[in-house]
Amino acid sequence: MNRLFGALFPHSLKLRLMAAAAVWAVPVLVLAGLLLYWSFLSHLERQIDEDLEAYQRELLAAAQIDADGMLRLTYTPADPRFSRTFSGWYWQIAAGAEILHQSRSAGPSGPGSLPLLSTTPGIVELAGPGGRELRILASEASLPGGTEPLTVLVAAPCDEIDAALHQFGLHVLATFAILGVVFLMTVYFQVGFGLRPLADLRREIGAIRSGRREHLGERYPGEIAPVVEEVNALIDHNRQLLDRARHEASNLAHAIKNPLSVLTHEIAALGEKKGAPMAHQVQTITAQVERILKRIRTAGPSRAGHARSEIAPICHDLAYSLGIIYRERNLAITAAIEPDLAFAGDAEDLAEMLGNLADNACKWARSAVTMTARREGDVVRVAVEDDGPGIAAAAREAVLGRGRRLDERVPGSGLGLDIVREIVTLYRGRLALADAASGGLRVELDLPAA
Repeated sequence: MNRLFGALFPHSLKLRLMAAAAVWAVPVLVLAGLLLYWSFLSHLERQIDEDLEAYQRELLAAAQIDADGMLRLTYTPADPRFSRTFSGWYWQIAAGAEILHQSRSAGPSGPGSLPLLSTTPGIVELAGPGGRELRILASEASLPGGTEPLTVLVAAPCDEIDAALHQFGLHVLATFAILGVVFLMTVYFQVGFGLRPLADLRREIGAIRSGRREHLGERYPGEIAPVVEEVNALIDHNRQLLDRARHEASNLAHAIKNPLSVLTHEIAALGEKKGAPMAHQVQTITAQVERILKRIRTAGPSRAGHARSEIAPICHDLAYSLGIIYRERNLAITAAIEPDLAFAGDAEDLAEMLGNLADNACKWARSAVTMTARREGDVVRVAVEDDGPGIAAAAREAVLGRGRRLDERVPGSGLGLDIVREIVTLYRGRLALADAASGGLRVELDLPAA
């Protein structure tokens, strides 16, 4: 059953619980409806039987044997249904097979009259006039002065019971349908109330991820409290690991600083002509080490919690700088950014991501590079497009690999997109490659909005 609910509702715990409640509630409601239906049927039959017995006793009380030995009735049941011809309500008094008296609804007694409806004592259901099913009560009785026992018979139509039962069934069906809907709505709100701590847990985890909290709260039900404790313990463990990594990064920075200083000094002693190539390499190493160490020191979601970086100034600065760098190619570099759009993160991280993407776009563009950004809910979608040759869909995943380049004719290390992907992953964002409207490459970044 759990596998079935999991297959039907893989993404909703609330729907699973409601389906589980419906699985037992619907049979219970159906069974309750059937029991009520059967109980009402028994009640109707019992009521009809009591009426038949009352009319039978009334007939016996009115029956007398006169001085001539003939059966006389001092009165007859006043129910008008016994007066309407073939109404389905009949009474008969017979001696053997001869009908002595009968209700007007059965027609006149004597030749050609309605035959005796039943010869079986007790309650039976038989077909009467016109094939109409009747519920018949027949009993034998002896009167003072009589020479033979009499059969007193009273009948009622079964279709009246069926009509009342059908009407009751419709009312029961409507009532139970309403009860079922009310029950499911109650279960829905009850499940929502019961799962509210999970929603609170989700919000607190989001607050921790964004840096607004350090730990989860303690006011949780006993069923969730162990999970909260484990998450808090995991947060503390990760924080210890992060602090240790930052400490080691700081030690590494100091350990590398002195050797690089010595190398720089020694290279300077060689003179500009001999030392220039090595000085350039040392500067490159120093810049790369500083970048990596800075990434280690600033890593961690807590850093992004209170940061707010305006996107428009960074994009406009990049457009201006790249326009100067690539002025010989006469590229049109534009930035179309929604006003007051901000990224919930470090400005240097954003500049490094956009700088790598825009620089790659300029290397491949024929005439134009465009940077756009807009907000979509809690996400800022930043896109960089060029009108270059683009990248085939089958090769896009490979391009995101570290140091992977599809064309060695364009200068670069091949690390740009990989660095961008690392930073995007740090902020739990998304990096995607697509076709640009101009036919080139479109790179999209989904980042948390401030």
